[in-house]
Amino acid sequence: MRRSASLRSLAVLSIAGCATVDPRPDYDRAREEIRASTGAQEIHDPDAPLLSAEEIRAILADGLRLGEATRLALLNNRRLQAGFLALGVARSEFVQAGLLENPSLSLAFLFPDPGGRVRWTADLLGSVAEIWQIPSRQALARAGLEQRILELSRSAGELVAATKEAYFEGVAARQARSIARANVELARRSLAAVRRQVEEGVASRTDEGLAESLALGAELSFRRTEREEVGAVRQLAALLSIEEDVLAVSLADPLPEPALGPVEREELVERSQMARADVRAAERAVAAAEEKVALERRRRFGLGAGASAERPEGGSSADLLVGPAVAVEIPLFDRNQAQVSRAEFELRERMKEREALSAEVRQAVRAATDKAAVAARAAAFARDELVPQAERSASLAEKAYRLGDTTVLALLQAQRVALEARRTEIEALLEAALSRIDLERAAGSPLGEPRGR
Repeated sequence: MRRSASLRSLAVLSIAGCATVDPRPDYDRAREEIRASTGAQEIHDPDAPLLSAEEIRAILADGLRLGEATRLALLNNRRLQAGFLALGVARSEFVQAGLLENPSLSLAFLFPDPGGRVRWTADLLGSVAEIWQIPSRQALARAGLEQRILELSRSAGELVAATKEAYFEGVAARQARSIARANVELARRSLAAVRRQVEEGVASRTDEGLAESLALGAELSFRRTEREEVGAVRQLAALLSIEEDVLAVSLADPLPEPALGPVEREELVERSQMARADVRAAERAVAAAEEKVALERRRRFGLGAGASAERPEGGSSADLLVGPAVAVEIPLFDRNQAQVSRAEFELRERMKEREALSAEVRQAVRAATDKAAVAARAAAFARDELVPQAERSASLAEKAYRLGDTTVLALLQAQRVALEARRTEIEALLEAALSRIDLERAAGSPLGEPRGR
């Protein structure tokens, strides 16, 4: 009866030791967190098929819009996909934290010198101390899993912000390239006009050298815009994890209008403390450190228990001896005090890091809010004041030239100033768009998309 009861106990422990790893709830939780931090609805699902090359080509066929770019980033970026798989690793660690270590079986065979029946002993021992360590281990692993989910959400938010930045930089570079090309044509016309005046004796060689320098400068500026365009588009393709060349793909959405609406700065500051995933991840890091302290305090000594069996030598009154066995660690030299102290120092470190991050986020939101407001006003000024004034001057110069009241050089210079004003407007609009992205990054949540031009 005792032997059958022992076998049944072993069977129960073996069944209890079986565990499966299912990260599906973690995937769903991470996708909800990413939706909250980015405002997007379609998020990569590790259990769903990936976008095929044909689907990606179909999206790019008629040009790439900003919404399509962010959608591709969240569905196709390989680093984000790797982050989801890391949740499976964290879930595995959580499951492992709830399992007891396998028991150890020791066997000894003693052979009598004159011969006879072999004596043997068997000891089956497992750690009992782990039973009261499991709750702390699971809490520690759960806090680590939550932290990874929040870190993945933050990473996805950074990915969306970087995608928007690369997209707008590409749009601005292509618009600036168009203006630079027009500026090159004007510079060439100006140089040709000066050379004709030199031949007629109206202008000097110095004027010709100056016009030639302006033409070369315009050419250099055009080549720089080409470089900026290539860099921005290549960066965008990398963020979308697209392997084929997308330099010829058009970017269909223009730069957005400057967002001049008022932003409640302090309200946004307070909201960021709850919205930013890294702030909440810091909270989970503190919780994990607290659980680590509790776990290390429970590891001051080890205790093992199990069963022992022995078959004595021949002639003994009993054929088999079976009984309980206990192994106790004697904490003479190591009472785990060093690990407890280390865990306590790590807890204090995590608490200070959380306090520092909270203060940094508050100031970052304030700075980003102020910067976005200034950039929006500058872009509106360039759009409403600078460009119209430069275009009016160019229009007046053209009328004066037709009436014979000014020279062709004055006309070309006025037209060049108008082109430069448009380039300045593009730079100001880009700065306003990037500043708003920085504000969303600092706040940890979307603010709503401004209108396109």
